[in-house]
Amino acid sequence: MDYLLYFFLTFVFSTLFGVIGLGSSLVLVPALSLLGVEFSFAKAIGLFVNGITTLSISIKNIKSGMLSFIEIVPYLIVSILFATLGAYATLYISKNVVQILLLLFVFLSVFLMFTHLHQQASKKQASHLFLTSIIALIAFVGGLIGVGGGAVYLPLFLLLGINAKKSISLTSVLIPFVSFSGFMSYATFVQIDWFLLTVVGVAAMFGGILSHKITKQISNEKLLKIFIAFILLGVCIAMIYKELL
Repeated sequence: MDYLLYFFLTFVFSTLFGVIGLGSSLVLVPALSLLGVEFSFAKAIGLFVNGITTLSISIKNIKSGMLSFIEIVPYLIVSILFATLGAYATLYISKNVVQILLLLFVFLSVFLMFTHLHQQASKKQASHLFLTSIIALIAFVGGLIGVGGGAVYLPLFLLLGINAKKSISLTSVLIPFVSFSGFMSYATFVQIDWFLLTVVGVAAMFGGILSHKITKQISNEKLLKIFIAFILLGVCIAMIYKELL
C-alpha cells in the first residue's frame, strides 16, 4: 500500500472540507475505494477520521452548557444504536446498493451546501419524537455508508426550527458518537490495517488544524464550495462507473 499517497489525500481533503465545516469522509470513502481499499474498510476509515476530527469540538460543546445532559442523552443513545445497526446492515445489503446510497447522500449534501433552508425554517420547533426519528435515520444511513452525517444534520436541524447555535452544538456532539460507534462495529467484521488507520488519522488531525488556521483567510467560500462539490460528485461517479465496468 502507498501510505504516503493515503496520507496526502487525507490531509488535503481534511483541510479543504474542514474550511467549509464538512467531514472529509464524504470524499474519503469513495476515493479510497477507487484506489483499491476494500469498500467496507474504506467506510470504517471514513468514520474513524470523522470521529477523531470532531471529538474535541464535541467535548467543548458538551461543556459549554448549550445542551442539557438530560436533553442530549436520548439523542446520543439513538445515534449510537442506529449507527451500529447501519454498519452491520452492510453485511446484508448489496455493495452496489450501498454505493448508490452513498452517491445519493453526496448529492443531498451538495444540494444542502448551496441552499439556505434555515430561511424557510419553521418558527415552531419540531417535537422530540420527530427530531429523534430524524437523528436515528441519518445515523443509520451514516453507519451504512461510512459518513458522520453532519452535512445533513445541521441544515435539517435549522429547518426544523432549532436555533443556529443549538443546531451547531447538537450536530457537533452527534457526529463523533455516530462515527465511533459505526467504526467499532465495522472493526468486528472488517480486516483493519491499523497502520493505515494511524496514517490517515494523523493526516486528518493535521488537516483539521490547518483548516482552522486558514478558514478566516478564505475570501470566496462559495467558489471553494463549488470546487469541493465537483470533487465530491466526480469521485463518487467515478467509483460507481468503476463498479459498472
